[in-house]
Amino acid sequence: MRYDARWSHRHPAGRLVSLGVGVGALTAAVALGGRRSRTVWTAAVAPDVALLIGITAAPSWKQLPPYAVRPYNVLHSPAVPAVLLTAALLARDRRLAVAGLGWLGHIGWDRAWGYGPRGRDGYVL
Repeated sequence: MRYDARWSHRHPAGRLVSLGVGVGALTAAVALGGRRSRTVWTAAVAPDVALLIGITAAPSWKQLPPYAVRPYNVLHSPAVPAVLLTAALLARDRRLAVAGLGWLGHIGWDRAWGYGPRGRDGYVL
C-alpha cells in the first residue's frame, strides 16, 4: 500500500490523528524545553516562513505563488522534524529535540486544520 500524504489532512480520521500528533508533540516540546522556551516557539512558527516568502504576491489567501510552493512543502514535510529529532538523539542535544518536537507539532496542527502539501498551482492538494 502506497502512503498518500493527502490522507492526513483530507480524511476526518487523518485529521484526528494529526491533531493528536500536533498536540502531543507541542506538549512534549513544552515539557522538555519549558513554556517560555524560545526554541519551542521559534520551531513551532518556523515552517510558516514559507508563507512570508510569497504573501505579497499571493493571488488570494488560499493560494501561494508558484515560487513559494516548494519552500512551503519542504518546511511542512515531516522529514524536517525527523532530521532534527534524529540529530538530537545522536548528539544527545535537548534543544534539537525541543526544536524537532515544536516543528512536528506545527505540522500536525496544520494537517488537523486541513492544510497539507501544496500543488504547483499553490492550492492545498
